[in-house]
Amino acid sequence: MITLFALAVLLDVHVHGVVRDTMTREPLHAATIRIVGTTRGAVSDRNGVFHIHDVAADSVLLQISHVGYATKRTVLAVRGRDDVRIEVLLAPSQRRSDEAVVIDSRTSHTSSALPTQHVTELSAAQIDEHRGQTFADVLTRVPGVTVVQTGPSISKPMIHGMMGQRIILRNSGVVQEGQQWGAEHAPEIDPFTPARIAVVKGPASVMYGPNAMGGVIDVLPRPLPRDSVLHGEASANLFSNSGQGAIGGFLEDRVEGDLGVAYRVQGAIRRAGDARTPTYVLGNTGFSESSLGSTIGAGNDELGVTVMGSLYSTTLGVFAGSHLGNAEDLRRAIERGRPSTSPEFGYAITSPRQEISHTLLSVQGHAQLFDDAMLRVTYGWQQNNRSEFDAHNTRIIGPDSAARLQRALQTPAMNLLLTTYTLDTKLEHALADNVRGTAGISAQRQVNDRSGTVFLVPDYVAWGLGGFAYESLMLDNLTLSAGVRYDVRWLDVSLQRRNTTVREEQQRTFASVTASAGALYAINDEQSIGLNIARAWRPPQVNELYANDVHHGSALYEIGDSTLHEERSIGVDATYTLSMRSVEVEATVYANMFDGYILALPDPTRPTITVRGTFPTYRFTQVPALIAGGDVSLRVNVIDEVQAYATASVVRGTDTRAQQPLFLMPSDRARLGMHIHTDDVWGLHDAFVDVSVLGVRRQDRYVVGQDYAPPPAGYALLDASLGGMIDLAPSMQMRVTLSCNNILNTQYRDYLNRYRYFADDPGRNIILRITTMF
Repeated sequence: MITLFALAVLLDVHVHGVVRDTMTREPLHAATIRIVGTTRGAVSDRNGVFHIHDVAADSVLLQISHVGYATKRTVLAVRGRDDVRIEVLLAPSQRRSDEAVVIDSRTSHTSSALPTQHVTELSAAQIDEHRGQTFADVLTRVPGVTVVQTGPSISKPMIHGMMGQRIILRNSGVVQEGQQWGAEHAPEIDPFTPARIAVVKGPASVMYGPNAMGGVIDVLPRPLPRDSVLHGEASANLFSNSGQGAIGGFLEDRVEGDLGVAYRVQGAIRRAGDARTPTYVLGNTGFSESSLGSTIGAGNDELGVTVMGSLYSTTLGVFAGSHLGNAEDLRRAIERGRPSTSPEFGYAITSPRQEISHTLLSVQGHAQLFDDAMLRVTYGWQQNNRSEFDAHNTRIIGPDSAARLQRALQTPAMNLLLTTYTLDTKLEHALADNVRGTAGISAQRQVNDRSGTVFLVPDYVAWGLGGFAYESLMLDNLTLSAGVRYDVRWLDVSLQRRNTTVREEQQRTFASVTASAGALYAINDEQSIGLNIARAWRPPQVNELYANDVHHGSALYEIGDSTLHEERSIGVDATYTLSMRSVEVEATVYANMFDGYILALPDPTRPTITVRGTFPTYRFTQVPALIAGGDVSLRVNVIDEVQAYATASVVRGTDTRAQQPLFLMPSDRARLGMHIHTDDVWGLHDAFVDVSVLGVRRQDRYVVGQDYAPPPAGYALLDASLGGMIDLAPSMQMRVTLSCNNILNTQYRDYLNRYRYFADDPGRNIILRITTMF
């Protein structure tokens, strides 16, 4: 008996295969492969490859599924074989699902954009491999996407030189609404949350309204499970530079029964201390963060409802060296080029700091009205609670002054409570076999309540109403799309000036039309070219109109202009793609022409002096502008296991009236790398090594004397990562990744870091990521 058992173990089979699109033969990332009737399974990697080890059976029934593709089952005979290789071809689904829209058999397209727009999608494996300290960190691997930083813990994504109110962030199907007007107001999303991220680089205002004139970042959750098997994932991250530790995970299951009820619960916590540059510690730059969420869904493809709720909270330290006492201190700090003191590393977070919580509730329902029409309704409720604490809240003298000062420092200098209600209804329809489209109505109500001694943003109530429609015509090798939208925005503002209780009421109304048209032409099975043109607009935001106080998060004094009018643009972009087994190329060129581009310009001759200290002053203004540029990415399979890649992006912003460069445009950058992938090495399955160099040029397109300091020098960073999968048990796998960013500990400053005036960027950072799937 023992001999027979040992022989059975020796004959256990290793199944490994690849999942591809049946038409394009392209590998499919994040396909789910399960052995039916067991908890055994795997997930395909970026090359479509999967492995299932130690299969002890004569034959198994494999179920292979992927979002946007029809699920496939296949019987695999394994008896008498120790190594089984299989290629699985999945056909695009003929029905739209909540997660994907298949526009044409040549291409699987997310619903984040119009059919003719190119979408860059980051898979779960890519997100996990590059997951960083903040949500925005992973997006920097997408050509054309950069981040505006306020120190090491606050990163805000920028697409083609546009950020804030020019791009939108969708979280589980709902547009995230926070105080996103602030450059240091990072997205309130935990880095563990996304299963996939879709990035639309170009105007998407027809689908999402005025604030999508620059693009969309769509955070896509995992689809709820379709099998009644408890499944989960646990992750842990460790960062050497800030001493950060993070853990997160989820559990999900499906309840057997006719209602088709499935659920997921997830959560994460992280804590980081002060960041370190190559030569000193950045005091008070730690943060703590926690998130909790759950999703429950019921129904089927024809009729169903999904309810999702999440709570995110964080406390962020603001670099102490950015808050200065007077104009001379500011001048000396910039000239000195480093903080006057270098504290010991620690986890304490003191003032100045930010405390933010974001609560989101959404209810999404769908109903198949008839064969060619699907109705979708989404209701969203969000509340963003932001408190900013000043290091010098007020000057207190007299008896008990120390105790009263401590109480004052624990009181927010400014609290903003933003509550948003949204209702989106859309009808997806087919006018003919090759004509599909969507029509919809969106409504929004938003209330902002301000309290505290800082009057940066006033109380306001805003309403929005919009209607849109777009259609797509699919021919043999050509897809045409066109859409139009009309939006109106009402704004009621209650202004209160400092040292007075008198309020001034103001009302503003903004309305305009958005339109777009595009074409996608498949040259052959490997090549395509897309062209899009769009007219977009956005109303000026409340801070751009009425700001007049210290913005403690960024250590700036901001002054708005109540005479600003709508910002309008005409955008054109073209994308060429080549996808072959050995070579992949993607190249995009674009141009956006603005009438009334709104920006905040520094006023270095007049820093603002307050009782809290002296701050750089920024004033909002409006200019005609042109933002144009290009992105390119290239991947070459040198051999099956070795892939070389390169990405590059260039952005040029110009004030066309003054014929001078626009302020705060990204520097030219490129990344060159090599990715080595193999099946099994030293017990690691799907093992890989990735080495790359990021080069960033000095921003030489700037107006002399416009800023408080000239742009910093260019730099080059060497990064590397390695990892793979480990089998812990028959139904449990662990993915391990070890990365090192800035291996050479290079001293540098990024032009898009708001603290570049005072301090360097962080130095070497070794990151260990562990994810266990069960």
